[in-house]
Amino acid sequence: MRFLHTADWHLGRQIRGKSRAAEFEAVLAEIVEIAAAEEVDALLVAGDIWDTASPSPDADRLLFDALRQLIQRDIEVVLVSGNHDSPRKLEAIGRLAEMLHVQTRAYIRPPQAGGLVTIERGGERAEIATIPWVPEGRALDGVELLDEEFKTRGVYEDSVEEIYRQLASGFSDGAIQLMVGHLFVDGALLARVDGSERRLHIEQSYGVKASRLPSNPQYIALGHIHQPQVVVDAPNGATAYSGSILQLDFGEIGQEKVVRIIDAAPGRPVEHRTVPLTAGRQLIELRGNLGEVLAAGEAAGDAYIRVVLDVERPEPGLAQRVRDALPGAVDVRLDYDRSDDEGADVDFADLAPEELFVRYYQRQHGAVPADELLGLFRELVTEAAATS
Repeated sequence: MRFLHTADWHLGRQIRGKSRAAEFEAVLAEIVEIAAAEEVDALLVAGDIWDTASPSPDADRLLFDALRQLIQRDIEVVLVSGNHDSPRKLEAIGRLAEMLHVQTRAYIRPPQAGGLVTIERGGERAEIATIPWVPEGRALDGVELLDEEFKTRGVYEDSVEEIYRQLASGFSDGAIQLMVGHLFVDGALLARVDGSERRLHIEQSYGVKASRLPSNPQYIALGHIHQPQVVVDAPNGATAYSGSILQLDFGEIGQEKVVRIIDAAPGRPVEHRTVPLTAGRQLIELRGNLGEVLAAGEAAGDAYIRVVLDVERPEPGLAQRVRDALPGAVDVRLDYDRSDDEGADVDFADLAPEELFVRYYQRQHGAVPADELLGLFRELVTEAAATS
């Protein structure tokens, strides 16, 4: 049987307030066409289907359109929940989608109660162990659900290792044995800066050593890390991240986006390879003085640009001049010498959030934020206070 492994769609993600819906639509259409051309039996989505737990209707439309195209091509789909997803929403979708050969797994289930998804094609049987994202506070709950005799050790890595081990123990002889999970493997290559992966969920407390993954799955399809890569130290010898499907933020500059194709037969090592994705706009960074940046920007095409301007001091309106000249510039930063004692006489703990924001904006852009931007900031602070 042949499978397509993808993950980290992050449907609904914007870049500095700009919609990327057209790019998502194009890359999902490309993934569907790859799946059809490769004649895959099933498509595996290893979490972070949406960018937020409350996705917009447009993000839902993108998902449903992609699923509809896959169903029309008789390609089965398995989706597991990631740390950005709403498990309840994914579970609700699965109640109806199962009739169309779209299996969703939002919560940990024992192998005999849905933790293993079965796909049968052409006389072959595949069993896919599904493990959604395990939040730190729920790791021990998941272990106890699977094995009531397990003694709590209080360590996230121990608990997740046990969850993966128990799901892998449910495989049947003679079946293709695959696993899909959303997990941070310690040592994986990460984006260079914040903005791509959610930093909170790639800290050491969430890391699981590759050596603690189960050895019996023929292939472990992972999501969560946006850089496509093979986990070289995994015991089964065939564990990989497919990565995100677009360059989502500037930490992913230069990353080639791919899907992975897996050929599997019972009892034999799998063969897996990547297929590049070409849809979506590239992200680039331009550094230098104003003249250098504007000259380099002429060759940027339709790329999204982060501009870092070398200036002696902040200059009002400079960032807007760059945006007017370079429509692709979505992030403009000023790089200048700041005196060591700047702000030393200010106790930032005594400043209100709005004043902190205004000071930050002035240092970055050399001007005070517009009234409408301040109004939006106040709305966000009010919303955050109401939900805290």
